[in-house]
Amino acid sequence: MSMADKTSTDMADKMSADILKIKSLSDRSRMQLSSDGEWLAYVVVDPDRKSSFEQQTDEFSLYQLTGALVENHSQEVWVTNLKTKETHKLGADEGVDWAPRWSPDGKYLAFCSDRMGTPHLWVWNRVQNKLRQVSEKPITATHGLEVPQWTSDGKHIITKLRPEDIDLSTIISYRTIPQAINVWHTDTDKQAASEEETDQFAWFKGDLCVFNVDTGDVQILARGLLTRFITLSPDDTAVAVLNTIGEERLTAQETQYELLLVPLDGTPVQSLATNITDRALFVSWSPDGKHLIYAQPDGLYIVSVQDGEKKNLTANLTEKLRFYARPLWRPSGKSFFCGIDGNIWEFAADGSDARKLTEELKKHIMGIVAKVNTHVVWQSGDAQSICVQTHDPETKKEGFYLINTAEARATCLFEEPISITRHIADEHDLKVVSNDTQIVYRAQDATHPEEVWMFDTDSGERQQVSELNPHLRDLQFGEVRFVESETENGERLRGVLMLPYNYEEGKQYPLVTWVSPGSPLSMYIYTFGLDKYEMNFQLLAARGFAVLGVDVPSRSSKSPKELPDYVMPAVDKVIEMGIADADRLGIKGYGYGGYFTAGLITQTNRFKAAVCGGGFYNLTRIYGNLTKRGRSLGIRWIEDLMDIGGSLWEQRQRYIDNSPLFHLDKVETPVLIYSGEGFDGDDYTQSGELFSGLRRLEKEATFAWYRGEGHLVRYWRPEHRADCWERIIDWFEKHLS
Repeated sequence: MSMADKTSTDMADKMSADILKIKSLSDRSRMQLSSDGEWLAYVVVDPDRKSSFEQQTDEFSLYQLTGALVENHSQEVWVTNLKTKETHKLGADEGVDWAPRWSPDGKYLAFCSDRMGTPHLWVWNRVQNKLRQVSEKPITATHGLEVPQWTSDGKHIITKLRPEDIDLSTIISYRTIPQAINVWHTDTDKQAASEEETDQFAWFKGDLCVFNVDTGDVQILARGLLTRFITLSPDDTAVAVLNTIGEERLTAQETQYELLLVPLDGTPVQSLATNITDRALFVSWSPDGKHLIYAQPDGLYIVSVQDGEKKNLTANLTEKLRFYARPLWRPSGKSFFCGIDGNIWEFAADGSDARKLTEELKKHIMGIVAKVNTHVVWQSGDAQSICVQTHDPETKKEGFYLINTAEARATCLFEEPISITRHIADEHDLKVVSNDTQIVYRAQDATHPEEVWMFDTDSGERQQVSELNPHLRDLQFGEVRFVESETENGERLRGVLMLPYNYEEGKQYPLVTWVSPGSPLSMYIYTFGLDKYEMNFQLLAARGFAVLGVDVPSRSSKSPKELPDYVMPAVDKVIEMGIADADRLGIKGYGYGGYFTAGLITQTNRFKAAVCGGGFYNLTRIYGNLTKRGRSLGIRWIEDLMDIGGSLWEQRQRYIDNSPLFHLDKVETPVLIYSGEGFDGDDYTQSGELFSGLRRLEKEATFAWYRGEGHLVRYWRPEHRADCWERIIDWFEKHLS
């Protein structure tokens, strides 16, 4: 090896090691701004942070052994002064911290932690820089979106206490559940809300209670709730709770919730609404605390907490009722704003005078900025405008716009080639906090990982608040660019290309194509590493690979035989550009992408290496799968969401045609398969079938099973995640060198 080659290899090794050590901001937690606008609290994921106890179980569980959630693994709470940039990491280097919330006066920060071996409520005294545990009583581990609620006097905190009758071991491991006889009948598809049938939700079961911050005394308000979201009324009289009822049908994946009102004076709990689903899981208090807004499949409702009278505010709208931004009120309480079907609307409090405010703004609107720790909208100094987060569908640039509510006119605050973190999954709030003139947000770009940033609406200045990864400061990363191509029918195709970190024009490189049907991957052009959930592709760029992300339509609109027409033209375009070596092509995908990758290599031998992660490969098995809790979730998923066109017996051949497992005899590409346990063990089962088939056919394949891990690689234990990434890199280096 020449000196130049050795230097290049050493640099690649250093880059890989440094990328694996990246600290990131938690997906499942919101930043918290103190009432004076000076201090910001946020949750950092540090891969080097140690758990309170090492995980011993080899099966997947939502819990760690302490009772903290697996999704909160390696998390710690940081606080930063926005003026001086003084930063504190709160407490020990072991355990899991999550869900910070400032007291109303901004002097104390409450958060949850298992640093003493069990989840407890903790408080940090900002003035004295001291930490203390509020009570010896353990709390139920909540996800980061369900934060402790302070009363306005700063003397009490509302959260969930772990019920005394819960045996944590039965939640961590199903193997500890006593043996029983389960009997299911085919004459009903309805899900009863009995305790036995809702035990799948026991991981967030708790007694809603009030902690006295000074004494640690606890007052229980309601026992045995399966809360998904809690929020205290502005007048401190009651807590609104979205409480889990169960699944609507045994063949459905949709969970049902009820809206409860839990008074703080000890009077009985009231049920205000039912039939609330995951698709619109939000609640918004009116400023006077007398009304709540919530959503059901048929509309947006307002309900009086005094007499329970309710009204459908969207009964006369013709738009598709797709809610994507939680309603936020004007301070006066006379009207509110809500995101519906891609636009921002303003409604009078009685539902009249509904106005669409953003029809002329040709951007994707991600959500509305709220005033710090309230259900009130942020307004400009003249109270004429609100603020929305935007994404340009063509340039992929992101930023913020002011919307003049009187004139329905948009004004750009800024728009840059960056990716501003947006809400995920069941969230309807932006990951943005604001006070009078400051908007604090999370952002990254193609060559810089995510950090906290602040925008001053008066001066127009932007400044970086955090610096989580100073060790990356002097490293060079792979640059990105758009790739344009078209199908044989002339349909426009778009993708994103990441170049090797040491790219030289005119030199050809091995190319790894990344696929995820239904996800426009070019949207992630300004995301560091392109993908944050499964793999940071700068790891491949550091090893001399080019990476191509292709915008592939969803399975519901195209058959598997058509999908290669959306990948190969983009691959050929990169070859034509002189960047990719036609003899060194690889392909990888995860989940839906794993399914597509397996299907693609049954139709072409052009790829010399393939990686399939956490995918599904046999639709008949998914369709017939019965979970240990009696649920047949695959039926609706395949018939409806995959648009297969009918049942297994009505469309038998389509199930076979759409299952890569039945076509493995055509595979000539070496395949690396990997997975955790996944959903009810499905990832392992499906991956195992793929591997078994390839082994029987004497094809080259390797299967890496990460015991005890769930579906999303991002939430795997750091050592497993690092091992997985190294195996992927080694596989492509072995077959594409």
